[in-house]
Amino acid sequence: MNNKTKTIFLILFIISLTLTSTISIKAENRTIVDMLGRKVTIPAEVERVVTTYTPATQFVMALGADDRLVAGASGLPNQNIFTKIKPDIEDLPKVGSKNKGINIESVMELDPDLVIMFPHGDGVETADRLKELGIATLVINPESFSQIRETNILLGKALNLEKKAKKVDEQYKKIMKIISKTKSIPKSERKKVYFANSELLDTVGENILQTDLIEKSGAVNPAKEVKKGFIKASSEELINWNPDYIIVSQFYRKSLKKLKNINKYQSIAAFQKNKIYRIPSNLEPWDYPSPSSALIIPWLSKKLYPEKFSDLSVEKIVNDFYKTLYGKTFREFAGELN
Repeated sequence: MNNKTKTIFLILFIISLTLTSTISIKAENRTIVDMLGRKVTIPAEVERVVTTYTPATQFVMALGADDRLVAGASGLPNQNIFTKIKPDIEDLPKVGSKNKGINIESVMELDPDLVIMFPHGDGVETADRLKELGIATLVINPESFSQIRETNILLGKALNLEKKAKKVDEQYKKIMKIISKTKSIPKSERKKVYFANSELLDTVGENILQTDLIEKSGAVNPAKEVKKGFIKASSEELINWNPDYIIVSQFYRKSLKKLKNINKYQSIAAFQKNKIYRIPSNLEPWDYPSPSSALIIPWLSKKLYPEKFSDLSVEKIVNDFYKTLYGKTFREFAGELN
């Protein structure tokens, strides 16, 4: 074989290797449909993850993939659970936020295998732009109990952690089985529950997580009849709704003692019967789109219908839940149900 022939064979061999490698890479990629119906091509192994808002970070951590986080949103370590699981989380680079936008250049510099985006504002537009630049970007939308479950399963698939995602989902099924007694409560006998955000008159209507959690607990949200989304209610509306219970966010700015003493609301059933509660947990806000939001359901169900759930231990449910997700019980994390 002369040198010319050897050279030709060598070139053909290199081309063959290149084609084989390319075909192998393409075969390893996976296509996943995100929660907005976008088809996204994801690498076979996802080792570098960027989260762009708090819920995304929480779902990644719940799957035990906190070691894959290479960046997050501004204000990332804003919950106790984060620093307890990942003490160095404050040191992660920041890529922007849901409110101020995501810095695409900062994301590109990190060379992530996957970016997890929010569905609000310019989130979808940013996700599509990153996709065009060759970065796999999934949009999640955990704004109801079923969507929380869907988010967990979706990210479990994306991160090759489907077994862990299934274990987490079993906890959700367990919660719904425990509170199944609420299904038999006639609509006319269901308690009215009003949710207050950072201020008493900041509430929510239809298509919002807190409303769904109230309904799953066997109650109704009177503000749902007004409109969808976030609502700025009036004092007159609140008095007219006359809720049996008021639950306030962990972000509620005032003390419950001051709230209970507001004179103009004393005709409301919740004020008269002292049925005003702050959603518990000092580790993370359950009234926020996150894996742990489902824990409101058993907590609230027992508050509303103690006669039906006299044997229900909210603490046990919470401890089992955290043990499954994070490897430690709620109490082992120094959690308190206030």
